[in-house]
Amino acid sequence: MFATLFLSLVLGIWLIVGAFAYQAWKRRRRPARHRRWWVLAVSTGTVGYVHTLAYGMALTRPAEVCGQQTLDDDYPLTHVRVDVFPPRLACYWTNSATYGPSHPTAPGTWLLWCGAALLVAGTVAWALALSSRTPRWARAGTVLAPAAAATIWAMGVAPLMRLSAVDLDNECFRWQVAHLHSAPAGEIVHTERGFLPPAVDCVFTDGTASLISVETLGLSWCLTVFLICCAALRLLKAPMPLPGPKPR
Repeated sequence: MFATLFLSLVLGIWLIVGAFAYQAWKRRRRPARHRRWWVLAVSTGTVGYVHTLAYGMALTRPAEVCGQQTLDDDYPLTHVRVDVFPPRLACYWTNSATYGPSHPTAPGTWLLWCGAALLVAGTVAWALALSSRTPRWARAGTVLAPAAAATIWAMGVAPLMRLSAVDLDNECFRWQVAHLHSAPAGEIVHTERGFLPPAVDCVFTDGTASLISVETLGLSWCLTVFLICCAALRLLKAPMPLPGPKPR
């Protein structure tokens, strides 16, 4: 508990010092908007990553970090889940089914996502500021579509891909309970995973269900938008202005 408070205090001080340094740099250099956002993205992401890994814990001793929050074994720790990217530690207690798991590294994870969002925003601003005859929406789409696809993969697909067979069976059981009226009612036979196309399927005795059907649809839309924007960059170009009459 004291380690968590200390790291949170250090994080707050680091952010305050960084804010003053950013303001001084901004007033002195007067950089372009996309450069300002890139600097904020790198700084925020670095602080979030360092804060997460400072526990030592997400990658080395996660059970000890989660065990620090146990008081008199009122709610014993059942298992721990570690995600490498984005780095996140989740502690599952006996009451997590009701109140959800605990995330000691949540502040660092949120800072990482804020840094990623600023990086994408800065890249879009840079693409829109380019001197080009191609449509602005196409330039923005070539950045936003891959960014949205990466977010969908990191949030919805990759965590399921990394689960063990037992944990994936548990996810299938939870999905079956949540979709009681539309899910297959039989027992779980096995699970299937694939990367191209991405698939995480639960095979029951009386049917098959996909855990990432919504994510797969989102990835398909992102790919479609990206291809349309690339085609627009190739085909749609504003006509060059005609030269005016030469002065006599």
